Amino acid sequence: MVRKELLELKEVLEKEKDALINGAVEEILRWASYKARIANYLRGQELTPEEEEILKEIIHINERNKKIIEAGLNFVEEAYRFLTQILYEREFYGKRVVKMNPQIISKSA
Repeated sequence: MVRKELLELKEVLEKEKDALINGAVEEILRWASYKARIANYLRGQELTPEEEEILKEIIHINERNKKIIEAGLNFVEEAYRFLTQILYEREFYGKRVVKMNPQIISKSA
């Protein structure tokens, strides 16, 4: 019966969401691996109409988790860009001090 695995996958997705929100990287990786094994087992299985409804819920939960992941990645990218910009500006403006001796370009000046 596929129903048991579908319910298990749904529970794993909920635990994955909690791990994503808490930033628990090792836990996220563990759930991703477990989720892949269940999904692989479910591939090609015949589903009853009731199981199809559970699958729709699973797809919805998975899309929500995907949005959480994308938001996290966007945050990390922005933070990296901001830090890189600060470090670049510091290096550029902090170390590149050019001392110039004033020179007269024109004798009439």
